[in-house]
Amino acid sequence: MHIDVESTGKRFKLSFIVVSICVLLSMLASLWVWQLADNQEKHLIKLTAIAKSELIEHQFINSMPAIISALERMRNRWVAREGPPFEEWRLDAQDYVNDHAGLRAVEWVNSEYVVKWVVPLQGNESAVDLDLSFEKNRLKALERAKVSKNFSLSKPVQLVQGGKGFLAYFPIYIRGRFDGFILGVFDISQLVDSLLPHEFINDYNIEVLSEGSVMFSKVEAGMQYDESTGFSHSFALHGVNWELLLWPKQSRVSVDDSDIHYIALLNGLFVSFLAGIASFYLIKSRMSERIISAQDAEYKATLDNAIDGIITIDANGVIKSINNSAVRMFGYEKEESVGKNINFFMPEPYKSEHDQYLINYLTTGEKKIIGTGRQVKGLRKNGQIFPLDLGVTGFSVAGEQFFCGVVRDISKQVAMDQEREQLIERLTKSNEELDNFAYIASHDLKEPLRAIQNHAGFLKEDYETELGEDGVYKLDRLVYLGSKMEQLISNLMYFSRLGREEQSSKQVNMDEALSHVLERLKESLQEYNVEVLTEALPNVVGNQTRLEELLYNLITNGYKYNLSERKSIRVNYDLERHAFCVRDNGIGIDAHFKTEVFRIFKRLNSNKKFGEGTGSGLTFAKKIVEQHKGKIWFESELGKGTSFYFTLKESEVENE
Repeated sequence: MHIDVESTGKRFKLSFIVVSICVLLSMLASLWVWQLADNQEKHLIKLTAIAKSELIEHQFINSMPAIISALERMRNRWVAREGPPFEEWRLDAQDYVNDHAGLRAVEWVNSEYVVKWVVPLQGNESAVDLDLSFEKNRLKALERAKVSKNFSLSKPVQLVQGGKGFLAYFPIYIRGRFDGFILGVFDISQLVDSLLPHEFINDYNIEVLSEGSVMFSKVEAGMQYDESTGFSHSFALHGVNWELLLWPKQSRVSVDDSDIHYIALLNGLFVSFLAGIASFYLIKSRMSERIISAQDAEYKATLDNAIDGIITIDANGVIKSINNSAVRMFGYEKEESVGKNINFFMPEPYKSEHDQYLINYLTTGEKKIIGTGRQVKGLRKNGQIFPLDLGVTGFSVAGEQFFCGVVRDISKQVAMDQEREQLIERLTKSNEELDNFAYIASHDLKEPLRAIQNHAGFLKEDYETELGEDGVYKLDRLVYLGSKMEQLISNLMYFSRLGREEQSSKQVNMDEALSHVLERLKESLQEYNVEVLTEALPNVVGNQTRLEELLYNLITNGYKYNLSERKSIRVNYDLERHAFCVRDNGIGIDAHFKTEVFRIFKRLNSNKKFGEGTGSGLTFAKKIVEQHKGKIWFESELGKGTSFYFTLKESEVENE
């Protein structure tokens, strides 16, 4: 038997080549299947990122109307009250900061763009007396709001308290006169953190940018934005452009790929190619179901656990979904609500108007309530009508129009506002009654007091010899005490009159007013050896008589409580503090007495050492300053002197 070695060798080589090609084709087919599955997995992860970013944007946009509406109400109360007292404003502002996540502080900015009041003060000390015109983004927003007389948002800024954020300005106009701004300070980190479910932070990298600057970033170390699995989305909010970047963390990308890697190892026979294809479609189906299920569960958990009520309706106003907060708010179960028209939750006239709003928007594109926030009325299942804040946005899915409404029950807040107004009204009435009582009582006390003084004088004239030296001393003492009591009563009557009288205001030249006071004190200044130094003062609008009295009391206080051989008093306007200043080189005041020094009839020093007085001068000064809507305080160093500062309402000061 003859064996053709050469022919057999050729066939072996050919078989080897064929087998090798088949094996190579099988490996390439398996790798191709693996690549398809990997791309599909990345695509599904990217779809999840898109859905999550849209949810974040939705909550970001819908959280703002309630905050904007709250700050607008604060501005409106300021206008109605023509500038509330600081303590009332502080309590109001603190409520808003506590209620709204991301609202770091509420401020009052005067007409010169200087921050004067800040709540809360702790952590925001650097904002006090800050001139907001120092930075162009802040200045542009201020000017835009002032000219438009409507609220304006700044571009992103570096907050002076630290961190990044943006500012909302609400201009104040009282009877056509510009009175500054109510300002909301928003911290981006606090705002975004409050909107993110915990699962987002665990699984996804998140960056929020505005105007090209990173405002918020929570990114796994070493990870860069990956376009294949992540999503970049831009949106606008009140004229400011924002960009949201969302991509999965490493642990999220690599989850459940062992089956796919196993397929890549089946590279032997062509049959593995068919198995690979089958495995690919099986994995694709399983992964899609898992991601969609997880996505639905995540959406449901996020919406159902939101603090605010969230209701979705279609273009006909029919309710498609409602979360747990809205169920508790209106009292209807989900089964009772879904499928019914949204006006089911509205009393008249909102019920009749609602469908027309939707029709107008869909036919004309005119937005009356879409994309804005406003206060409306809701109707509970038990028939109770209650106030709520409403924000509405529109969106489309597969070409079908939908609307999402975010509602918040503000019954407690409105009730508190009403109660506050009632308390203020009662307090104002009580103060008026107290002032009237003090005036009447003081007037009636004077008549018997004068009779006591006169009878004491008659006794001394008629019985001086019989009474002796001790009796005469006691009668003289009685006359003296009666005279002092009469002076105290006169001061009390004057103080009550300050609280009751209407102020007549006009343009006051403060340099001229100071000259009148110095002329009136000319002899006393010479007697006490007092040097008064003055600088140019700005003009103000106020009551000239009362302002002259204010200067008179502060100057006499400065040389009366002064042990220096050469007594010195300086009167000027402090540009840094935006306040008038009367500075002396007297004995000084202990800081512990910062409130007692302004109490009526309260004297901190001996009559024998510093002469007679009633302790009313600084009380009158404080009352006059408060009538001009200002404040008064002092800075002092014992043994070196005291500086009394006072402001008149800043918008009324006109620098020469």
